[in-house]
Amino acid sequence: MRKKRTVGVILLIALLSSTLFLNTDGVQALSHRIVWDGYNGSEEQALLMGNEWYVPADALKKAFGIQVRTTDKQLDLAPTNNLDSQWVYTPVHYRDEVVTLMYHNVQKNPDNVTFISPNQLEEQIQALLHNNYHFISMDQYINFMLHGGAVPPNAVLMTFDDGYESFYTEVYPIMQKYHIPATNFVIVSTIDNRKSAGRPKLTWEQMREMKRNGMSFFSHTYNSHVYTVVNEQGSLRPMLSKPEYLKKLHRKETRTEFTAKVKKDLKRAEDRLKQMLGNTYSVVAFPYGAYNKDVLEVCKQLGIHVTFTVKPGINQRTTTNGFRINAGNQKIRTSELLERMGNKGKNVQLGRAKTSYTVSWDQAPIYSELTPVKKKDIWYLSLHQLHQLFGIKYEIDDVQQIVRLFPGK
Repeated sequence: MRKKRTVGVILLIALLSSTLFLNTDGVQALSHRIVWDGYNGSEEQALLMGNEWYVPADALKKAFGIQVRTTDKQLDLAPTNNLDSQWVYTPVHYRDEVVTLMYHNVQKNPDNVTFISPNQLEEQIQALLHNNYHFISMDQYINFMLHGGAVPPNAVLMTFDDGYESFYTEVYPIMQKYHIPATNFVIVSTIDNRKSAGRPKLTWEQMREMKRNGMSFFSHTYNSHVYTVVNEQGSLRPMLSKPEYLKKLHRKETRTEFTAKVKKDLKRAEDRLKQMLGNTYSVVAFPYGAYNKDVLEVCKQLGIHVTFTVKPGINQRTTTNGFRINAGNQKIRTSELLERMGNKGKNVQLGRAKTSYTVSWDQAPIYSELTPVKKKDIWYLSLHQLHQLFGIKYEIDDVQQIVRLFPGK
């Protein structure tokens, strides 16, 4: 009798398990039926994985009338004319922060991997606009950093280094086309002396014209964009990184000599920019991203309260020595740039810790935390994340073991 009772209990447990749980690739997941207005079937099952409820993409297609397209690794959701499918997706990748992008030369046939073509630049801009990024000017950035000003969500500051003439011939027309402000950090000595070695640089006349139309120009130092010898062995380092080795005197610069040299250079650059362009405030991008504490102190003494490095990251109000994400390299695909921006400059791919799959909305990749799960060729999406991104409404009823969706609400 006891044996029969035990067998009966086991059978009952097995029966309950078959109705309440689904095996998803070896992981037991609690399941509920999915219902919505006019549909009370049992075909669609929501799964509880971890602490979140996931629903199949096909259920969203049926309930909300959206388009669902899949490949092996990607799920693309898209709107239709169905009134129940009017999902509004305006991605917010970050708030009250600014991503600063860094470029150098832009030319039609780039002869260096660190230069990009106008087509690549325009492709990036189109993708940024499509993904709800908002371009701000250096004036807005300064106001945000120093005076408590507001910036829009997904704020982007475009910066170019070295003052190449291509900024006028190639970049400026694109910026005008899309009504985007941009900043160029110029090596001021090469503007004063256009016969200096290297690629053609901007003229003061070109800069004044562009400044009247939303571009801005600031210091990349006067003449410190060089490597100097820093020891008797002849080791080379960026000039602003440490005292120079004075070969004739067989010694390094003293700290006083070093800071005086830096101060003279930075002040000369600022004086020329104010004289020739009428700049009313100062910004410096350190050549090669190199600086030390003494350089930062000199900047403060000169009233230069905002500076930039080449370190990747995102800028908050306290980041007056700003990060910049490199976007000016031929090897950087636009999709990789967008993902890195969404991850605030880090190389770690956002939202990929749980899954190797990606989701897009109307073919625009979603780089915020919408992490799909694919089980036995069925795509599942988190209800909580869908609510955060698209505002869809739902209800979990554990008593009736159903997940209720509310299309059109």
